[in-house]
Amino acid sequence: MNNESFENLVQLKQDGKIGWCELALRSEHAAPYIQWCDDHGIEPDDNNAELYLEQTEEKLYGDEPEMVTV
Repeated sequence: MNNESFENLVQLKQDGKIGWCELALRSEHAAPYIQWCDDHGIEPDDNNAELYLEQTEEKLYGDEPEMVTV
Protein backbone atom coordinates (compact mmCIF):
# COMPACT_ATOMS: atom_id res chain seq x y z
CA MET A 1 0.00 0.00 0.00
CA ASN A 2 1.15 3.50 -0.74
CA ASN A 3 2.08 5.57 2.30
CA GLU A 4 2.29 8.98 0.59
CA SER A 5 -0.34 11.42 1.73
CA PHE A 6 -2.78 12.79 -0.81
CA GLU A 7 -1.74 16.28 0.25
CA ASN A 8 1.91 15.48 -0.56
CA LEU A 9 0.91 14.13 -3.97
CA VAL A 10 -1.14 17.26 -4.68
CA GLN A 11 1.88 19.38 -3.78
CA LEU A 12 4.04 17.35 -6.19
CA LYS A 13 1.39 17.94 -8.88
CA GLN A 14 1.31 21.67 -8.15
CA ASP A 15 5.13 21.76 -8.33
CA GLY A 16 4.98 20.13 -11.77
CA LYS A 17 6.83 17.01 -10.61
CA ILE A 18 3.99 14.60 -11.39
CA GLY A 19 0.91 14.67 -13.61
CA TRP A 20 -2.73 13.84 -12.90
CA CYS A 21 -2.33 10.20 -13.86
CA GLU A 22 0.63 9.64 -11.56
CA LEU A 23 -1.20 11.45 -8.75
CA ALA A 24 -4.20 9.14 -9.15
CA LEU A 25 -2.08 5.99 -9.43
CA ARG A 26 0.05 6.84 -6.37
CA SER A 27 -2.91 7.77 -4.18
CA GLU A 28 -5.58 5.83 -2.34
CA HIS A 29 -7.67 6.31 -5.49
CA ALA A 30 -5.45 4.00 -7.58
CA ALA A 31 -7.59 0.86 -7.53
CA PRO A 32 -10.93 2.63 -8.06
CA TYR A 33 -9.37 4.78 -10.83
CA ILE A 34 -8.02 1.72 -12.66
CA GLN A 35 -11.42 0.03 -12.33
CA TRP A 36 -13.13 3.19 -13.64
CA CYS A 37 -10.79 3.18 -16.67
CA ASP A 38 -11.52 -0.51 -17.28
CA ASP A 39 -15.27 0.11 -16.97
CA HIS A 40 -15.02 2.85 -19.61
CA GLY A 41 -12.64 0.96 -21.90
CA ILE A 42 -9.91 3.59 -21.66
CA GLU A 43 -6.24 3.64 -20.73
CA PRO A 44 -5.13 5.74 -17.75
CA ASP A 45 -3.82 9.16 -18.81
CA ASP A 46 -3.59 12.69 -17.43
CA ASN A 47 -6.86 13.86 -19.01
CA ASN A 48 -9.09 11.10 -17.71
CA ALA A 49 -7.27 11.02 -14.36
CA GLU A 50 -8.09 14.69 -13.86
CA LEU A 51 -11.73 14.01 -14.80
CA TYR A 52 -11.91 11.03 -12.44
CA LEU A 53 -10.44 12.96 -9.52
CA GLU A 54 -12.77 15.92 -10.14
CA GLN A 55 -15.80 13.61 -10.23
CA THR A 56 -14.62 11.85 -7.08
CA GLU A 57 -14.16 15.17 -5.30
CA GLU A 58 -17.66 16.29 -6.32
CA LYS A 59 -19.12 13.07 -4.92
CA LEU A 60 -17.21 13.52 -1.65
CA TYR A 61 -17.92 17.20 -1.12
CA GLY A 62 -21.17 17.73 -2.99
CA ASP A 63 -22.33 21.33 -3.06
CA GLU A 64 -19.81 22.68 -0.57
CA PRO A 65 -18.19 25.89 -1.79
CA GLU A 66 -14.81 25.39 -3.39
CA MET A 67 -11.89 26.62 -1.29
CA VAL A 68 -9.90 29.26 -3.11
CA THR A 69 -6.29 29.91 -2.14
CA VAL A 70 -4.68 33.19 -3.00
